Amino acid sequence: MKTLLFVGLLLFSATVAFAGGQTVISNYATAQRDFFWTKLYPSGGRDLYCNVRFTTGQRLTVEHAYAADWIATHHGCPNRNECPIPAYGFAEGDLHNLWPAIGAINSSRGDKTFGEIPGNKPTLPPSVADLKCDYERTTGSDAIVEPRDAVKGEIARSLFYMHVEYGLDLMGMLPMLKRWNVAHSPNAQERSRNNRIEQLEGTRNQFIDKPLLAADLQ
Repeated sequence: MKTLLFVGLLLFSATVAFAGGQTVISNYATAQRDFFWTKLYPSGGRDLYCNVRFTTGQRLTVEHAYAADWIATHHGCPNRNECPIPAYGFAEGDLHNLWPAIGAINSSRGDKTFGEIPGNKPTLPPSVADLKCDYERTTGSDAIVEPRDAVKGEIARSLFYMHVEYGLDLMGMLPMLKRWNVAHSPNAQERSRNNRIEQLEGTRNQFIDKPLLAADLQ
């Protein structure tokens, strides 16, 4: 019985080991042009940060939950525009990490890490200040962004996926992301998106299928 338990633990740990990522979509531009809007969101949907509805053919911007500049840094590149490494291209084009977002909020978030900000005071960019949106951001060189509660789990599981599939550092966010993952379980829409992405690029986000796997992440 002890032997079987040990083998089971090894198998469980293996499921959250570095896996290598997708190899169908070669870069972010290809993901945008050929996959994201036309195949992943052909009937429209809602943006990540404010839950604003967009319709078929109406395009917002495409947000990297795990910032593209962070991926570039991981590969030793100065920035996302100067990283001619195939492994970088596959990571930046991975649909599991890409989400529709209002342009002004996408720009406001930039490559800031996610965090938890005391109180509840939305800090929307002036151009979208009239939106009823629980988006919060601090200022300064160490600014952080806190998204609305409804998508904290989705963001956490996107980041877990990038961490495991591409070996990317979570930069101190892991304990918080684990809390978000537990507090905000996958819903039917997130599971459906996972199924669709598997059809398009051949990979699944295992943390949507089995959220408890995140407990083993380090």
